[in-house]
Amino acid sequence: MAVKLTINDTKLELPSRLSISQWEALLKWDYADVKDWPYILACVLETDAEQFKSATLDSMTLAISFVIVLMNARAKTDIKDFNTINFGEFVDLDIWITNGVEKHIDEIIKCLQIRTPWSDEALWIIEQYQKFRVHTYRSYAALFGLNDKPEDRDEEDLDDVDPQKIAKGWYRIIVDLADNDVLRLDAITEQPLKKILNFMSLRKELQLEENFKQLQQKRQNDLSRNRK
Repeated sequence: MAVKLTINDTKLELPSRLSISQWEALLKWDYADVKDWPYILACVLETDAEQFKSATLDSMTLAISFVIVLMNARAKTDIKDFNTINFGEFVDLDIWITNGVEKHIDEIIKCLQIRTPWSDEALWIIEQYQKFRVHTYRSYAALFGLNDKPEDRDEEDLDDVDPQKIAKGWYRIIVDLADNDVLRLDAITEQPLKKILNFMSLRKELQLEENFKQLQQKRQNDLSRNRK
């Protein structure tokens, strides 16, 4: 339902929901700064900001509160099966999310094949993917070194790292999987996500077993030398 307001004796009607482009346009303003409020309202109503600069603080506060509600709105809709994404898409999404959804929403929407024009549906889909992402990390806790972390670890914890470090880390992994062959990079990133993660998990497990054997052998050698 659209919200009807009266500002400076002018009757206005806020949209019932925002398009993705409207949502993106509204991101650049500071909602804590009263000076930005006329521009925020003008952006939503696609009109001139000057007419709102003389409005009362109470009327503008009410109007901006409704805009914030629209910005935070979520609406359930159909989603793709996230298990069908490939390894490269998971890596790209991981980097974009770590750098900030608001900075890369266009790339995320394209990668997740989001068709809706509405921000509330698009953002709901992205939030569902973020839950899938957290679940994936938890499912491969040993691979990602999360076994020593609390089980209630949330998404913010996963993102509490340097975005550039995340990007470089993933690229090193891809290069390693491709055996340092640039011609094989695409072949690696186009593989199904779980196929690659299962392979990485097995390889790490085998490496840990080999390291343990080497450690045991070293201890035996040290004991033999000490007995002489």
